[in-house]
Amino acid sequence: MQVLSLGYHILQETGSPFFRPEGMEGRMLLLTHSPIRIRLEQEEVSAQPGDLILFEKNTPLRYEAAGDVMLYDWVEFDVEHDMDFFRSLQIPANTLLRFGDVAFLCTQLRQLCTEFYAGNPKRTDMTDSLLKTLLIHIAETAGPVGNVAAQGGDPHYAALVRLREKIYANPQEKWTVELLCSEVNMSRSYFQLVYRETFGMTCIADVINCKMNRARELLTATSYTISHIAQLCGYENEEHFMRQFKKNHGVTPTVYRREHRV
Repeated sequence: MQVLSLGYHILQETGSPFFRPEGMEGRMLLLTHSPIRIRLEQEEVSAQPGDLILFEKNTPLRYEAAGDVMLYDWVEFDVEHDMDFFRSLQIPANTLLRFGDVAFLCTQLRQLCTEFYAGNPKRTDMTDSLLKTLLIHIAETAGPVGNVAAQGGDPHYAALVRLREKIYANPQEKWTVELLCSEVNMSRSYFQLVYRETFGMTCIADVINCKMNRARELLTATSYTISHIAQLCGYENEEHFMRQFKKNHGVTPTVYRREHRV
């Protein structure tokens, strides 16, 4: 999935509409931060702050401020090589949508913008991953404006996503159910229930998954000893790490390194 162009917190004054009758070459996601009038085919819709819309490519575009200024984010992207993935999300096109947690969506878009304009050699991989994550979140929680359930969003969704980001950013931590519960101030039983419903796996399975992700990265990209990698992944001893790695991958860390080392 390729990001073609994007803008974060674009500000335009009243009387300066965005107008492109031929549309964009790729699909375009628009997130509003101010009241905006959007022309959709033969009708005009009023978008409120926090509304979003996914335009199909070559869709005639016209939108303008409904107040003093127009503030919005946008990203244009191509899905030619990920069409099956994109279709599986079933995000309604050319339809005004509402997302449950706009602050979270803004964070994702800001990070995508940062990576897009960065000069690191892995930029394309990073923007591909971030865009897919962004679209998955939209598919999971956004819904047409007027759908009460979609407008409210899951009250715990943003907190759980932030917690998951923290888990994956810190695989060396000794994550326990009790520690995870305290991070989001939930009871053990309720936390385990909503975590599994949100991410499709138990919190401990997800913790192990993040540790295995980090282990694979270290095995293929560094010359660290197996013992040191075990420590960096939060394991108290090498034997426990090796058992869990083999259980998840079918081979020992040493064999995995030999087979996958670049």
